[in-house]
Amino acid sequence: MPSQSADKSAAEQQEAPQSALARGIRILQCFSTEEYDLSAKDLIQRSGLPKPTAFRIIGTLRELGLLHYSERRNKYMLAPGVLKLTAPLLASMTIRSIARPLMQDFADYSEGQVSLAVSTSDYQMVYVETAQGRGNSVFRPEIGTTVSLTRTASGRAFLSLLPPDDFRTVVERIRAGNPERAEWIDAKMQETRQDLENLGYCRNQGELDRNTVGVAVPVRVLIDEQRFIFGCTVPAYRQSQNPKLLEDLGMRLATLVQNVQTALGAPRA
Repeated sequence: MPSQSADKSAAEQQEAPQSALARGIRILQCFSTEEYDLSAKDLIQRSGLPKPTAFRIIGTLRELGLLHYSERRNKYMLAPGVLKLTAPLLASMTIRSIARPLMQDFADYSEGQVSLAVSTSDYQMVYVETAQGRGNSVFRPEIGTTVSLTRTASGRAFLSLLPPDDFRTVVERIRAGNPERAEWIDAKMQETRQDLENLGYCRNQGELDRNTVGVAVPVRVLIDEQRFIFGCTVPAYRQSQNPKLLEDLGMRLATLVQNVQTALGAPRA
């Protein structure tokens, strides 16, 4: 009969690969678009891993081509091998190829930026496609950049689709870091839901950046079990020139979303 120590050893061996994978992912998740190069000390502190473990995982990630060490900067950076992991994911999103020409036409019309974001399993959203209009002066996020859930129309459009329990989970997560922001989003979401119900789109009135305004429209049906949100952002000064600008952009964006859903064969919401 196997001893308890033998059973424990076998369990540890089965768990080890999973633990190593989780630790490696924790290292990779330390990077962001704002901080794309980090020192070993940064990685250890942010991952929360013991120093020997962190260095062992870092070495493995370098061997796999997922992490690069810059001698000039004396820091680590994500390596191009990470892009090989994202390419199949992006290619699987048929909605991107269908929406891309429509987004570009709309971006040229609006002279702004049109974006497509997808939800993640941890109640976040990331950009998976953007189109820039001629003469656009709006900030251009990289593919994979996280969308602010509270300060963008796209983020609030996503929150409006969450079941009540999931929405409360997100609000409590926000409250843990910023109680005032949690109270604000609770009130703001009432306006967002009313806009979506009455107008078909919700608005951004400079909450993220006072120099920009915009609209967002959610895809009301799940696509490959994922939530997608379309957004359009333009310079704020254009709204002062045309008070009905957001109404025009919102209605046009809603039509774009309906056309995309139809092309995908998705039923009307």
